[in-house]
Amino acid sequence: MDYKVFLGYSKDPVDVSQEIQQAATLINKSRFAEAKTWEANPATGRIIIETVLQDIDDSTICLFDVTTLSENVLFEVGYAFSQRKHIVLSVCKTPETMRTWRAFDIFSTIGCIFYETGSELASKFMTGIEEASEKTLWDDVSQALDRTARNSLFYVPTYHTSEAERNLRRMVGKERDLGTKVTIADPAEQGSAPLAWYVNAVYASAATLLQMSGEKHERNRLHNARSAFIAGLARGLGRPLLVVVEEDYDGPVDYKDILYTYHNKKRLAEKIGQWREQAFRAWNKEGMEDSNPTPKIELAAELKDLKFGDYVAENESDTLDEYFVETAEYEAILSESSVVFVGRKGMGKSANMIRASQVLRDDKRNLVCVVRPTNYDLDGLVSVLHSLGGDGNQSYLVESFWRFLLYSEISLEAVAAADRLPAGIGNGTPMARLRDYLAQNDIAEEFSVRLERVIESVRREMHGSARTIEKQRERIAQALHGNIVGNLRKLLGEALRDRHRVALLVDNLDSAWMKSAQLKTQAVLLVGLLSTVGRIAEEFRRENNKLRSVNVTVSVFLRSDIYDEVIKEAREPDKINTKRIDWNQPELLKRVMDERYLSVRPKGTSPNELWERYFCHRVDGKPTLDYILSTVLHRPRDLVFFCKAAVFSAANARHPAVEESDIMEAKKNYSKFALDALLVEYGSTMDHLEEVVYEFAGCPSIMPKSEIIEIVKSIPGLTEDGQAAQFLEGLVKISFLGIEVREGIFTYPDRADDLRKAKILARNASRRGKREERYEFHPAYRDFLEIEDYSL
Repeated sequence: MDYKVFLGYSKDPVDVSQEIQQAATLINKSRFAEAKTWEANPATGRIIIETVLQDIDDSTICLFDVTTLSENVLFEVGYAFSQRKHIVLSVCKTPETMRTWRAFDIFSTIGCIFYETGSELASKFMTGIEEASEKTLWDDVSQALDRTARNSLFYVPTYHTSEAERNLRRMVGKERDLGTKVTIADPAEQGSAPLAWYVNAVYASAATLLQMSGEKHERNRLHNARSAFIAGLARGLGRPLLVVVEEDYDGPVDYKDILYTYHNKKRLAEKIGQWREQAFRAWNKEGMEDSNPTPKIELAAELKDLKFGDYVAENESDTLDEYFVETAEYEAILSESSVVFVGRKGMGKSANMIRASQVLRDDKRNLVCVVRPTNYDLDGLVSVLHSLGGDGNQSYLVESFWRFLLYSEISLEAVAAADRLPAGIGNGTPMARLRDYLAQNDIAEEFSVRLERVIESVRREMHGSARTIEKQRERIAQALHGNIVGNLRKLLGEALRDRHRVALLVDNLDSAWMKSAQLKTQAVLLVGLLSTVGRIAEEFRRENNKLRSVNVTVSVFLRSDIYDEVIKEAREPDKINTKRIDWNQPELLKRVMDERYLSVRPKGTSPNELWERYFCHRVDGKPTLDYILSTVLHRPRDLVFFCKAAVFSAANARHPAVEESDIMEAKKNYSKFALDALLVEYGSTMDHLEEVVYEFAGCPSIMPKSEIIEIVKSIPGLTEDGQAAQFLEGLVKISFLGIEVREGIFTYPDRADDLRKAKILARNASRRGKREERYEFHPAYRDFLEIEDYSL
């Protein structure tokens, strides 16, 4: 027998494990290979996972059954993959398991056997192995791996927001501020990345930090399965690994010894600090030489130099300046005005913020302060607001909160910037007085701690004896900040009088927008920020015998669908200076790829060289770039993802350039990515989104309104006509569906005013054509849902 096969699977359900054991028996009887199940060699007195990993090391081929997405099995898949083993996956075929597999499928490049009986599994396995190439999947992926960076961290957070997740994000954020290169696999930003992305992220980082999700949270099964694979991969590559779980996590038995259970913030911080120090020290001591070096396989000569960077801005802040595309919105951030920037995820809000902060900091006369409220626990504040009801105290508390937050953050950044100067902070100077005032009033401690204390104070005031509104507001202000804001304004005027500009950039507000019955309260919280932006700038412009003027500008970056809901609560929306970020001009979007290509090419290279030399000229009769742009959502993230996927497919196939077949493979991978990103982005605010989306699988790409309504009504909880109609409008708002505004012409409005216009045009078109309104599925989602193109 030439092959030694290891079979990994879950013990439950019993009927599936029995079929796999039968397959192992049949493989052995055929003398095709020596097949060994994980149960055949029980770990007596040893940690189970160690015995299993040894069996994987001794094998030449690994067959893993992933029917249940067992975390034990996925951990083993990751380990076997890193050890260059031939891997075959299997799924026991039922409607439920097939749907789960489609939702999880980051393993599209690994052969998967769908079976109903053990004999069918054995037969398909042996046939597939005989036809398989000697090359393993690792051989393909290893072609594009980046060198491991010193003091680098790969962090995988959960889909949901919890105390543990918030604290981990804060700690990771501090690491980034201290100079650690951090890559974050944030499902809220990028959906599920392809296999190659995860492999490179683990390989290129000196340590890997994972967080598992408890059973009570949405999408926990998919997240934990993916994280288990990453954990096994990190283990196999010898990367220091820490897996953080909450107390309600019921983890796999096999590798409980490598889990750290979260109890409180202090103990987590101590654990992270010790682990990070040990991990980086061990890695740096080895002189950045991999203990298990990877054999590099050359890409096709024409493709080996194509590097497009990451498609998530937060993960490429150190290289963004090399290929950033300047737009009118970006110029508005640099100009001296306060603006709210609105756009969908992937539109470049964070990229604009990161690049603008870099450029503004280059001018030493400026002070740049970046505020990310995602690091703060805003849930408690939302709860307090909700308890206040709809009276004026809500808006008063919100405005007081934001003023206190922004004033204190400016103060802390001013002191930190002065402290970094060679001369430091001199005694008796205005900056020293500001520093001392912050310390005396406990403002120097972490904001989340201050916020928790403030919330408790306000809650006590709310439960106290009845008072007049004026008295209650006075007590709220006293609980929140006393006279601290007024004193900080005076001290900041003195300390910052030589600054040309103080630029305050507020990003990552999405975390304050969660699915709950308190959405209106959350809107009040965010509209309070938008209203406060202009007021703070005005307050700092004032000058008199007590106050010095400071040029403060505030830029806020907010997701468009949230903005459209929030602005409904604004009393004077026309006074909020808003700019929409969009990429509707094909030439502007094309520049995203052109600039990334030119950043690694000799000076004087034509940007058209990318499309003329490295990509086929036409796909399905269209110029290649036009075809890609007709498929993807028009935002930089999606275009970068698609092009990277096409190049990777071409490299795997040893093509000298990206061919039409590679574009089709990229389209398939992109469609899954786009749908997953959609579900993560809007699943928290649209109940039943995932169920509805999957119900459209196999439908024609253009459908009349009545048929769509019937499909939506088939979902429990959306059975009423009004509910279904409202949900249909939501599908249009998020660009899952486009609406027909003229015969055969569909539009995808992503803002409230455009949607109103589109609905009127659609009604008129329906009336003129004497037929009901029609809708079209966006091309980005059709491939994964197997939606059939409809010819008008």
